[in-house]
Amino acid sequence: MSKITAAASKGTHLVVLPEYHLTSWAPEDPGFVASCTESVSYLPRYQTLARELQIHIVPGTIIHPVHARSSTVECPRDGEAEPVLELRNLMHFIAASTGNILSTYQKKNLWHTERGVLTADYITPHQAFDVPLSSGGVVRVGMLICWDLAFPEAFRGLAADGAQLIIIPAYWMIDTIDAKVLAINQLADVTFLDSVTVARAYENTCAIAFCNAWGQSQVAMPILGSLGKVGVGEDNTIISNIDLSVISIAEDHYRLKADIRRAGWHYSK
Repeated sequence: MSKITAAASKGTHLVVLPEYHLTSWAPEDPGFVASCTESVSYLPRYQTLARELQIHIVPGTIIHPVHARSSTVECPRDGEAEPVLELRNLMHFIAASTGNILSTYQKKNLWHTERGVLTADYITPHQAFDVPLSSGGVVRVGMLICWDLAFPEAFRGLAADGAQLIIIPAYWMIDTIDAKVLAINQLADVTFLDSVTVARAYENTCAIAFCNAWGQSQVAMPILGSLGKVGVGEDNTIISNIDLSVISIAEDHYRLKADIRRAGWHYSK
C-alpha cells in the first residue's frame, strides 16, 4: 500500500502489481485455498485506495475461489450437481475517480504447474476497454496474465479491439527453470522476456506494461523499445511515461492494426 501511495504522490496515473502478490504460488500448502479466500477481501480495499488517491490500480492478480456447478458430479440423494470449488486467477482494473472495477480478466493460458489447480477461461474472447484520462481523453486498455505473454494470438485479439496499452502482471520465476535450459543459457528466460515483451509492443503497435514478481518488469513501446527495467532479484519500482502519440506514429508507419482489421485479412480464415 505504501508504494502505491508513493507512486500517487509523484503524479502517477496507473500502478500495476505482480501476479499472486498476496498469496504467492504455493498450491501444495494446506492453507493455500484459505489464503486465496482471504486475499479476495483486499479487493475492496484497493478500490477505496484508488478512489482516495485518485490513481488507477491493477492489483496484480487475486485468486478467487468460486463454487461452480458441475454436471459430472451428482448428489446421490437428490440428483443435483454438487458444488465444485474452482480457483480462478483474476486481474481487475480499478478506476481512479470512482474505485469501480472497469474490467476483469481471467487467465487463459496456464503454466504447466497451474493446470489441474486453476480453472482457465477458454470461452470469453480477449476484449479491450476504455479508461478515462485526467486530461479528458481515453486510452484503450487490454489485460493478460503471465504465460499469456507467450501467445501472440492473445495480443492480436486485443490489438484488433484497439488496445493501446496491454497490462501483464506475472509470477515468472526466471532462475528456477528446467536444468537443461539453464545449462545452455543461465539467462534464458531473461532473454525470453526482454525479446518477447518488446516484440509484442512492436507487432501490435501498443505499449506493454509487464510487472513480474521475479524481475525483468518493464514498459515496452514500439519505436522506443524498453523504457526501463527492474532486474532479477531487485525489489524496486519503475515509473515510465507512456506517450500515446508515439503509439499513433507507430501505427501510422507500420499500419499493423489496420491490416488486422481489414476485410479479408488472410490470417483470420
